[in-house]
Amino acid sequence: MYVCVLCVCVCVINISLATGVVPDCFKSAVVRPLIKKPGLDVNELKNYRPVSNLPFLSKLLERIILEQLSAHLSRNSLMPVYQSAYRPHHSTETALLRITTDLLNATDSGLVSALVLLDLSAAFDTIDHQLLVDRLSSTFGIHDTALSWFRNYLQNRSQTVTTDSFSSQPVPVRFGVPQGSVLFTLYTQPLSLVIERHGLNYNSFADDTQLQNSAKPEDVDDLLGSISSCFTDIKNWMTENKLKLNSEKTEALLVGTRQKIASLTVTDLQLDDATVPFSPAVKNLGVFLDSTLSMQTHISSIIKTCFFHLRRIASIRRYLTHDACVKLVVSLIFSRLDYCNSLLAGLPASSIHGLQRVQNAAARLTLRKTKRDHITPLLRSLHWLPVNTRISYKLSTLVYKCLNDSAPEYLQSSLDLYTQPSDRPLRSAADPLRLHIPRSKLASAGQRAFPSAGPSVWNSLLLELRQSPSLDAFKSRLKTQFFP
Repeated sequence: MYVCVLCVCVCVINISLATGVVPDCFKSAVVRPLIKKPGLDVNELKNYRPVSNLPFLSKLLERIILEQLSAHLSRNSLMPVYQSAYRPHHSTETALLRITTDLLNATDSGLVSALVLLDLSAAFDTIDHQLLVDRLSSTFGIHDTALSWFRNYLQNRSQTVTTDSFSSQPVPVRFGVPQGSVLFTLYTQPLSLVIERHGLNYNSFADDTQLQNSAKPEDVDDLLGSISSCFTDIKNWMTENKLKLNSEKTEALLVGTRQKIASLTVTDLQLDDATVPFSPAVKNLGVFLDSTLSMQTHISSIIKTCFFHLRRIASIRRYLTHDACVKLVVSLIFSRLDYCNSLLAGLPASSIHGLQRVQNAAARLTLRKTKRDHITPLLRSLHWLPVNTRISYKLSTLVYKCLNDSAPEYLQSSLDLYTQPSDRPLRSAADPLRLHIPRSKLASAGQRAFPSAGPSVWNSLLLELRQSPSLDAFKSRLKTQFFP
């Protein structure tokens, strides 16, 4: 029976791909409103997030189309370089690494940077279907049956709102694409050209777009003027393409050394008809960035959230088995400790100490130990690397991916292999994968950027490997280094 059902599913999908027709039942969504955060007023409609659910086969068909479309876009280099959503080897962490690298390098050069986080209202819900089809054909080279499939996929869509046991009548959906669809990034592809005309750097992750540029402190007014001008053109482009840029929710941040920031007199940024004050810290893709990139706001947020969850786990610890407790801690605590932890590279030990306290508390809770018990044996028994080592591991993994073409182009291009001096041989010639570490002025800025922090960790691993007579000896040296 299951084999027959699977065969029917395969046949339906193959027929859809061959004919360019999507069954109407695949295009009927059920929308369930979910409260955004606990404690919000349930009578306010704006406090709900509409979650649209499509049939399983529809999502399976979308996944197949996504793989074929992604292969076409990658093969022909049609995706914007700095768009990190819905692409293999790209993530929020790689996007944030690129942003912080630019900001740290600018700070190291004595410049002040402005970072503007654009906010779109209902970005996926206002896309014009005809404009999207035209763009797929003219910009991305999609024609014939493939274009017919996308046109049919966007037609005759409907949705029903369901809450508790009540359901509304189906209503047609004439605009928009499913949440999380790669079609949104294709629809907004010309936006990168608008930004580049103003000479600004940008990064995008789906509908989250950040503008960034740097200047000397005395030229900050000109910098903010160029950002304001770019913002006006972006808003005009979005209006023409039926997207809404929300000026009121747009955030701005000035980044530099503490002394450079204190010397500035500007307090806000004029964006079209809105005045955006500079914030002491902004939340970007789940990470808090502050004006000196000290990451203290982000670390404090992680510590507060993790201890909240540890207290909840502690209240039920006596009912949990060891394995169940480990799974809870890994899912609720380590998911936060490890998220984008490569951005914490190079921070002083005093900044990392709070995160290590979280891990120590988690280990003692899991093993039912007290504060008097030494922590290193506990971490070893659980096979948990300390926080600093987890950061180094993440960096070395990212460097390895860069060297094997499994990382975004914007990260790969930031690394260079070390070039030997022609006038004298060095022992480092034995490491053909040794990376060049660019010179920097500030340990708190340039040395923390990925092109410096990544190769530093990578070269130290190569040195350990070269000094070890065997792989077992190498592992032993690393274990001693990680657990002194």
